Amino acid sequence: MTQECTASEDAETALTVLRAMISIGDSTLERVTGQLTLTQFRALRIVVGQTPVTMGKVAQELRMNPSSVSRACDRLARLDLLQRAQNPLNKRETLLAPTPRGRQIVDRVDHDRRAVLSAVLDQLEPAARESVVAALKQFAAAAATVAPIMQDANN
Repeated sequence: MTQECTASEDAETALTVLRAMISIGDSTLERVTGQLTLTQFRALRIVVGQTPVTMGKVAQELRMNPSSVSRACDRLARLDLLQRAQNPLNKRETLLAPTPRGRQIVDRVDHDRRAVLSAVLDQLEPAARESVVAALKQFAAAAATVAPIMQDANN
């Protein structure tokens, strides 16, 4: 029984941390863009990180319907944050690439997020900070192994 109680408490603590991280993510995105949804920003991030990338690949990465991703990319193109081009090797595919402004927005959001996270970590004692960073590395690695399982469960 003690183990279950601890696991539940641990999950509650992780949920509290998740909420804090989401708040940081949302607020930094709002400050920089004020006009993008989280989905639009995630699509832009994928395009910046994998240029050139197909619309289908972005949909796959986001685990979303291609038509939903197409609408998000339409908006990003109207805001001059990404460019579209027909794939010369496959005329049925659309290639996406960020504009300089789109790349700048992703860089700025990342910069702001790093600054906020650094400020939070700076409030910790050095030993606690070292432990937290080590735990976050382990958490990220563990989450990467669980994410594919969750994808399969949702399909």
